[in-house]
Amino acid sequence: MKRKIGTVMALIVFLVSVAPVMASAAPLQLRVEVNGERIYFPDEQPYVDKAQRVQVPVRFVSEALNAKVDWTAATKAVTVMLDSDTLTLVLGKEEYDINGEKLQMDTAANRVGGRTFVPLRFVSEGLGASVKWDSASSTVYISTSGFVEDVKKPETDETKDEVYEETIHGFKVKQNTGSELDIWEGSGTGHTALFILSITFSTRGADYGMQIQEVEDILSQKVEAKTVQSVMNYVKTKKKKEPELPLKIFKDDNYEIYIDSSINSSIVVTVFNKNR
Repeated sequence: MKRKIGTVMALIVFLVSVAPVMASAAPLQLRVEVNGERIYFPDEQPYVDKAQRVQVPVRFVSEALNAKVDWTAATKAVTVMLDSDTLTLVLGKEEYDINGEKLQMDTAANRVGGRTFVPLRFVSEGLGASVKWDSASSTVYISTSGFVEDVKKPETDETKDEVYEETIHGFKVKQNTGSELDIWEGSGTGHTALFILSITFSTRGADYGMQIQEVEDILSQKVEAKTVQSVMNYVKTKKKKEPELPLKIFKDDNYEIYIDSSINSSIVVTVFNKNR
């Protein structure tokens, strides 16, 4: 399946669709990627609150998007500023302010372990966030160039199950193979990935062996053989969804390939231009 990264300003994640699925698990094993680069939370992790809203440490994601974050201890207020938009939340208060307009939500920002957490649905709606959520890998993808809807090949009763081929930044990829390999196309400009391949375990009909072979076939077209072998050897160390696969970076003369996987999640293969 293919998803395409496109063009709308993004700030922070709208995860209302995530909360009902993951409400039983806290802390939430959630990944956040900005412009193809994963955001690591050094201490406190995202979680689902009592109102079933996803809360995330505001500073790391905001600063990755070049937004300014201010904390006013006297009033217990956190302010996020991006371009002409300003959003202010007060810890423990369900009222928040967007460009001077008072609005209401069903939860509140709070402090955990010295970090300020914000309810992402309301922050994103207030600042016009655009995101993509991949439930299979528990990953939110954010791009400063934004996102567009998935691009799908026109289907008929005769062709909807046919395998077809397309080219992504010089790499030929096959769609509708039945393996359930997820493919995300990026712009490849700046710090944005060329593409992301997600080897899924939870999707119905997912074929691990086929996905592994497809990833290898795609990378082998333009990445040095020695690097591809190293990548695949590492990827193959995870054969079930339960284990964690720590982040590891592989490089040849032209490409950087990031491999990692959270517990109970897909294996994410992110490909960048080395000279980005």
